[in-house]
Amino acid sequence: MDNNFHDPDKLVLISGPCVIENHETAFNTASILKETASKLDMPFIFKASFDKANRSSHSSFRGPGFEKGINILAKIKERLDIKIISDIHLPEQAGPGAEILDMIQIPAFLCRQTDLIAAAARTGKPVNIKKGQFLSPWECKNLIEKARAFGCKDVTITERGSTFGYNNLVVDFRAIEIIASFGVPVIFDATHSVQLPGGMGSSSGGNRGFAPCLLRAAVAAGVQGIFIETHPDPDKALCDGPNSIPLEQMPALLRTLLEIKNALNTNPVTLRQSHESPMIPLRKNETVSGTLLSMTPHENDTVSGTLFSMTPHEMAVNPEMRKKLAAIKLLLLDVDGVMTDGRITYSDSGQEIKDFSVKDGLGMRLLMDAGVRIGIVTGRRSGALAARCRNLGIELLFDGIKDKTVAFREIVRQLKISPEEAAFVGDDLPDMGIMKMCGISFAVADAAPEVIELAHAATISKGGRGAVREICEALLKARNIWQDTITKFVAEQL
Repeated sequence: MDNNFHDPDKLVLISGPCVIENHETAFNTASILKETASKLDMPFIFKASFDKANRSSHSSFRGPGFEKGINILAKIKERLDIKIISDIHLPEQAGPGAEILDMIQIPAFLCRQTDLIAAAARTGKPVNIKKGQFLSPWECKNLIEKARAFGCKDVTITERGSTFGYNNLVVDFRAIEIIASFGVPVIFDATHSVQLPGGMGSSSGGNRGFAPCLLRAAVAAGVQGIFIETHPDPDKALCDGPNSIPLEQMPALLRTLLEIKNALNTNPVTLRQSHESPMIPLRKNETVSGTLLSMTPHENDTVSGTLFSMTPHEMAVNPEMRKKLAAIKLLLLDVDGVMTDGRITYSDSGQEIKDFSVKDGLGMRLLMDAGVRIGIVTGRRSGALAARCRNLGIELLFDGIKDKTVAFREIVRQLKISPEEAAFVGDDLPDMGIMKMCGISFAVADAAPEVIELAHAATISKGGRGAVREICEALLKARNIWQDTITKFVAEQL
């Protein structure tokens, strides 16, 4: 199958009714979609399921079944000369299905089933894996590696929303870039993203009115394909009608999406420049065209045009940034606002009191056990800080420092490392000097906006409330030793 998913100028359309209700409805829908896609110069793959094995109720319509359904798809493919995709639910369906299907789909609920993925991969056909509603974006890497391990050379991942409480889904558009960083095309399924699973008791509900909005956002975020279930009369559809787009509305919707796609192709957005990959979060005053980066706004911030950095965890799963994180030999920390929440308390006798996070402390111990040095660079002196450093075994304490860049140069000189092998965590303006000099700079979630804008990554946690732990874990994960670290730690406690 000619794969247009790898053509950055094309937007692939996967569309059709949720399930094969009968030959006539499926054929007429496919015919109209083919004509529409042809006029718009969109690569088109017709989708319809022969069996909906995961319906809420046993009495719900499931489709014609494998044998009858695959024969209907074969006739449609032959008469209209179009490509076909459908989902399989059992490993034994892969081989016979591959005789007709141009692309095999793995349902979201079954996305981790090794035998099913293996059977699909061994057919040699492209495999589209729907991301389960229960999976994080970075877990998709396991699905991709699993399919490739069994011989699939052409894997795509479809984002279709994440479970949010009961009977509801939400879409985190950062997932598009995270999944794309694993080197596969990303498809966005808008109609299942507006589904309300089990929301009608014996069947799922949905709100198709939100689908166009999500589609516009997904195309702007850079998906290579869109997945839209459509029906001539959704209110009478036998499956997923509430979230299906009326067939008559498809041409106008697709034209809008192509306008967004073409705008991105002809007028690339100017952001921050990577010297290695557009997937890398970048510093202020650097420019790049064509890629929208992830944003992590923190509380009480207004966006006002500022692009925020990745989180440390997102960096740890990004192939390029993972290499940079793994190369870090020294983690330097500011104190007030990073190791603490920034508040300073005095006792009646005038003694300064600081609150430190136990979780941060454990993270630092684990990181030092892994061979990464930790140092402190702060403008204030404090007996509480000195005690904390003794407790954690931190020997590199530079306190009372007016110019932190001077201390930074001295530290890397003493340790005989390059500035690129050092990372720094800051929260306010005095930290910006070191952040410009080190290899990787982190900002805590409640840092000054200027600091977050400058940083390579911004934590989800606030200073003194787990931000340092978040960074330590990311550094360990980048070395592929996080699980071993946990195992070793637990064993030592027994």
